[in-house]
Amino acid sequence: MGPQEDPHLNYSEELWFEWFLDGIFNEDIDATGRIPIVHYLLDLNVLEPDGNGTFKLSRLNDGQSSQEVKKMLVDFLSSMGKTEKGFALVYFLSNTSAKELPLLITEEETTSSKRKNIFNKNYLPGDKKSSDLSNLQIVKKWGSQLRPFLDIEQKTIARLRNDFTSQEDAQWLFSYILNKIRKKSPAKKWEQLSRKRHR
Repeated sequence: MGPQEDPHLNYSEELWFEWFLDGIFNEDIDATGRIPIVHYLLDLNVLEPDGNGTFKLSRLNDGQSSQEVKKMLVDFLSSMGKTEKGFALVYFLSNTSAKELPLLITEEETTSSKRKNIFNKNYLPGDKKSSDLSNLQIVKKWGSQLRPFLDIEQKTIARLRNDFTSQEDAQWLFSYILNKIRKKSPAKKWEQLSRKRHR
């Protein structure tokens, strides 16, 4: 017996994970996501531990079928996805992740970072910029280009971490979210401009 027969009983994390993948969460979530997903649901008070290694759904009414419970949960999780605590849900729910996904940074953060970078110079006044970059200059350049991404990663992981969601869980959730956003972004054709100029 499992949640599909009676969602009111206590079950293992494996059974709950399979149940959530059937019509609630994206089917492309693999087995490595089981523990992070279950821990995230525990932090959102969707699942409750019973102390014996099994879990039960919270906020259930008696007499509801598995399909009725799923419909109720989809509505509840969609609403919770609009809150700060449940912000990541939109990337995992099968009914929302097919649509255009929000970015992980707010518009306010984007404009403030642009403002900070306007006067950010990697050379001293009077120094002549050279096209022959040293290793140190290359590392500095890559570091400054990667900084916004690393900041987003750190902030997102901090938002995801909670009583049950560990650092490792949060890193897996962030990786999954990032892959979802990448798939929705149109691919850009890469071209080496410096060589094109010298043809």
